[in-house]
Amino acid sequence: MTLIPVESDKKTIAARFRKAHSFAFLDEGQVFIQENPHKTSKSPEFFEYFKTLNVDTLYIKELGYKTLLTLLDLGVTVYLIQHAEKYNRIKPNELLLLDANNAKEYCSLGHDDKEVK
Repeated sequence: MTLIPVESDKKTIAARFRKAHSFAFLDEGQVFIQENPHKTSKSPEFFEYFKTLNVDTLYIKELGYKTLLTLLDLGVTVYLIQHAEKYNRIKPNELLLLDANNAKEYCSLGHDDKEVK
């Protein structure tokens, strides 16, 4: 299942993943929206919740480096949305796969020490 963080209008892609108002879930052509109950939670609580969502792919606008490493450790494939503002305008061929090779360049939120594990 793919997750996209969205704003309160439930269409605009949220700038932040963990602090997003809601999440859009894409599963076999179906889309459903669920409010993010952990937008103010600390990292451990948020990721305990996240593990229950059965997400294997994440599309995001911005992400912190440590958050990316946590997601990769959980087996989540993470793509950077570079051009779309609304989730229904995302074009898969315009997404950038984030990994340890490009994380330092694209995952800049909140962390200065970007040591690749």
